[in-house]
Amino acid sequence: MVSYALKQGLAMSPDLPGRLAELRVMPGASLHGESGARELAGLHRQLVRAIQPATPQAVVLIERERLRGGWLRWLGPIPLIRTLTLTSVGCLASVVGLAMSSLVNERNITLGFLDSSGSTLGWNVMFILACAGLGAAFSALFQAHRYVADATYDPRFDSSYAARMILGLIAGLILVELLPENLFAESSLGAFGKPALAMMGGFSASAVYRLLQRMVEVMETVVRGDSGQQAAAAIQSQRASAESESIRARGELAAGLLDLQREMQADPRLDQVRQQLTGLARQMMSDDS
Repeated sequence: MVSYALKQGLAMSPDLPGRLAELRVMPGASLHGESGARELAGLHRQLVRAIQPATPQAVVLIERERLRGGWLRWLGPIPLIRTLTLTSVGCLASVVGLAMSSLVNERNITLGFLDSSGSTLGWNVMFILACAGLGAAFSALFQAHRYVADATYDPRFDSSYAARMILGLIAGLILVELLPENLFAESSLGAFGKPALAMMGGFSASAVYRLLQRMVEVMETVVRGDSGQQAAAAIQSQRASAESESIRARGELAAGLLDLQREMQADPRLDQVRQQLTGLARQMMSDDS
């Protein structure tokens, strides 16, 4: 990490390299003691802060691969980059090689699964898959290179790039062959041919996933009905329930007032209060009607 920080011109304490050199020549017993371990942890924390956003794991792996050497190192600094580079070259060679076949032409590639068969269909589907693979490899290689350049590469996610390649192949084929042909007729994508659409689907499988998810949501809306109508019906139901509850409450209150009026009839001194209660009860009953 010290070498990486010095090569990148990162700011760090001037005493840090010297202190690390002193610790390296210390006896093992002193270094593995409590004070030595505490000091090592503190120096490590300072180095981690100095090389951010790079991670110690990525810095060590890249430096280890650099020292290992090998004739394949010109393809990339780490095995993942080399694998993706070879995959991209293979997809590019497949696109060029398949395009040289007389069976792969503009007329045959527009036929699709249902209008073509045999070797003609096979060659054109392989060409579409090669285009989708080229887009997926380009996307994966570009993103992996960015992680390596920033020294934030994490080998735990190496398998995700293989999954991304497979998803890109599937997305490219779905976008070109399985979706309706007139889906993009009114958009700017309508001017693209099948090879370009396949490459775009391979480049961003997540976009194809969101497109399919949107189509499923539209279908669910058609089956279940418009959400706006459902909301309006729910509001009307709530209003009717609230009005019914209000009428019931007023009826109970009017009944209570009438009972109170009957109890007050025995006392002639409360005639005025009784008349007011009678008027209030009549008014509430008229409101209910």
